[in-house]
Amino acid sequence: MDFEQFLEAEMPGLVRFSRILTGDRQDAHDVLADALIKTGKNWEGVGAVADPPAYVRRIVVNTYLADRRKAVRRRTTPVAAVSSAVATPDFSGQIDNRDLLHQSLKQLAPQQRAVVVLRYYQDLDDAAIAAVVGTSVSTVRSNISRALTHLRVSPHLTGTERLT
Repeated sequence: MDFEQFLEAEMPGLVRFSRILTGDRQDAHDVLADALIKTGKNWEGVGAVADPPAYVRRIVVNTYLADRRKAVRRRTTPVAAVSSAVATPDFSGQIDNRDLLHQSLKQLAPQQRAVVVLRYYQDLDDAAIAAVVGTSVSTVRSNISRALTHLRVSPHLTGTERLT
């Protein structure tokens, strides 16, 4: 499979993954674009690995974490994207829940957020998450535990939305 075929097959999933990981549409596009530039330059090596989509997700996670470290060093925060209202059916309940989840995820440390998204969105086990993030299995478990503890007491989740 060449790079164009890979993009055609995997792009929708990578866009969704990046969006959930970053919590911001513009940041998601930036992180994914940077990751795909790296991937395209080295496609011969990436295309030869056993699971190219998993390898590219690892590049996306590493790019995201590197960007967060740069932002901390510069002492800047990402600018929230402004969304425009579009006339659609009323999905406000679903949107409210999704917004609560995104607000809560934004409160997590980048590494914690990455492991939570990989666990609950990508449905990866601890070993696969460790391979994607580049840490040990015990570090993954520790990050998930700390993240879930934080999410359970999140001020963004109240009443029935709060994790139990």
